[in-house]
Amino acid sequence: MTSLSVQEIAARTGYGDAYYFSRIFKKVTGLSPKSYRKSSKG
Repeated sequence: MTSLSVQEIAARTGYGDAYYFSRIFKKVTGLSPKSYRKSSKG
């Protein structure tokens, strides 16, 4: 788990637009980045 913001993760993975990154993330995982974080907390 990371404390980086979605915008920071998007930038580090080559996406200049956090909104676009979030859309692609949801398409691949089935969850938004926020939902993914909530489901991954143990």
